[in-house]
Amino acid sequence: MPPALFIFGILIGGLVFGGLARLIVPGSERLTWSETTLVGIAGAAVGAVIGNLLTPGAETTEFRWQTLIGVLGGSVLVLLVVNFVMNRLGLRPEVEQRRTAAALISAGEGHGVEFKQTARWNIHTNQRDPKLELAIAKTIAGFLNADGGVLLIGVADDGTASGLQDDLSLMKEPDLDRYELWLGDHLERCLGKPALRNIRVSFELVNRSQVGRIDVQASPEPVFLDEPGGNREADMYVRMGNSTRKLLTDEALEYSRQHWS
Repeated sequence: MPPALFIFGILIGGLVFGGLARLIVPGSERLTWSETTLVGIAGAAVGAVIGNLLTPGAETTEFRWQTLIGVLGGSVLVLLVVNFVMNRLGLRPEVEQRRTAAALISAGEGHGVEFKQTARWNIHTNQRDPKLELAIAKTIAGFLNADGGVLLIGVADDGTASGLQDDLSLMKEPDLDRYELWLGDHLERCLGKPALRNIRVSFELVNRSQVGRIDVQASPEPVFLDEPGGNREADMYVRMGNSTRKLLTDEALEYSRQHWS
């Protein structure tokens, strides 16, 4: 077999088995496809040898159906190890945060991406809604306590860039600088000043509409949320799948032990 064809086959095999492993291991979609391919190649090598060694009478170079199972299992094993190491060392690549808002909208919502049509204005009651403001803080708290992510404000659930006009209408001077200032003050009240160092606010033009973008880095320590003007309840929210969930006290303690210890 020509060397070029052999190398091409290895790359394709690594991509296939790495991709299958990504579907099995939660949170692995944050790896780039080149990294996934390398994981698949390493996992295939490990799995193939282990699979053949566990098959009585089989040579390590012999290809059988048990080998396929071993290759996939090896890819999953290597991917689990890679995820564990990246989480422990803080090396997890922030794939979403290297993409434009338009690209994120095209890809849709997921574990690391959330859309909010407005942050303050209720389009059904046509007035300011504190519950919407709190929902923004909850989503960001969820990203902080998980793997980070990107929140896009001014984007409807169907991916339509509706813009920030409604939210801006609530301000004396409807400009983006004051909107960013309001966001910072609101998040500081809800999440505390230390959390702000992991949050960056910017704006991007998508289909001639201004979209607010909040890039969130995973926090090195737990972040708790307090409702503005309310009691200091210190609730913990965590991003799980494509939703943000509130943890009970015992769940928060166990999650903190596993995630940050």
